[in-house]
Amino acid sequence: MSANSDKKAPRLRFIDMARAVAILLMLEGHFVHLTLGEEYRIRGVFIHDIWQHMRGLAAPMFFTVTGLIFAYLLCGTPANEPYFKSRRAQRGAIRVAELMFWGYALQFHPALLTGTMKIHSESWLIAFHVLQCIACGLIAMICIFGLLRGFGIRILLPAFLLCGFSLFLLDQILQNLQGYWPASAPAIIQNFVKGPTSHFSIAPWLGFTLYGAAIGTWVRHHEQSKGCMIHPAPLLIIGFILSRIGWPMDNHIACGFLDLIGYEAANRETSFYFHSRFGEALLLIGLLACFDKWVKLETTWFEKIGRNTFSIYVVHVIVLYGGLFGIGINDLWTRSLNPWQAALGALLFMVAFGLMAQCIDPLRDWLKSKRPTCLGGRRPQ
Repeated sequence: MSANSDKKAPRLRFIDMARAVAILLMLEGHFVHLTLGEEYRIRGVFIHDIWQHMRGLAAPMFFTVTGLIFAYLLCGTPANEPYFKSRRAQRGAIRVAELMFWGYALQFHPALLTGTMKIHSESWLIAFHVLQCIACGLIAMICIFGLLRGFGIRILLPAFLLCGFSLFLLDQILQNLQGYWPASAPAIIQNFVKGPTSHFSIAPWLGFTLYGAAIGTWVRHHEQSKGCMIHPAPLLIIGFILSRIGWPMDNHIACGFLDLIGYEAANRETSFYFHSRFGEALLLIGLLACFDKWVKLETTWFEKIGRNTFSIYVVHVIVLYGGLFGIGINDLWTRSLNPWQAALGALLFMVAFGLMAQCIDPLRDWLKSKRPTCLGGRRPQ
């Protein structure tokens, strides 16, 4: 879309902050969910219900922000450069490989080798989880943008929205489909859509990424055409409306769609959280955009957390669940803490990863400086 050189795009500070909020919500949610005693998980208790609701926002927020920032960067690809040879498309392909590798690697547990793993069977090794779904989202964005970028925002933005909405509709079908799908495919392929261990299947979760890509396309187009960043008001308005009407709207659309394709009303199931959660994510992104617009601060520790979410995710799985090495917090406190202990532990857990995020960039720069010149390191002064 851009006719300019593929220069480095300015960082969207409010997006770094949004990513930080998403990863901190995830850290808190995972820690409390793992450690809170069974007797304290009582629906109808106000604090528990608020915690459950906020925990449910982490994944939609993370998928939406991923789509936003990656589409924003893709839209800076020069129009006169072969797209699939561009730096942004190639870096995206590398990130896809990294996400797929770590997604499956983190699901390895040494107990699988001895047959003593109590929580998951060998099928956990081929489960489809967050990192794999994000990788599929990047592939989808790279392909959609590559095919349609010549048509401009009037085609590209609706295409992202239509693909995201199609995944919402596909989820309604899958909710009512007996057995796994594709029926004759290996389990590792079924898990992408509906399989024995589909934790974050492409429908509907990839839909959040594609909706985020539509927002990222709009942000970049506004920046290029108007010469300034977007005003937060549209994000706040759309986010507020969807957060209020998303649940009944989704239920109405789902029921109408299932009627159209012939599912019996008495036996069918619907999922109707999609647009409400997307609205909440937009509302939070809009609030952070307001903060960024009106409160001018230098780069903060909070933004550094948002810039290192991938590293934080990988390490938190190792520390919390014993990924790769088989030793984690889950061996000590699984569903055994009271609310005060779980809350304090979650706070310390977030602080620890916040401190880790501050060390990642200096450590990365130090490692680059130590690499030989032939491998891309700096020449000695």
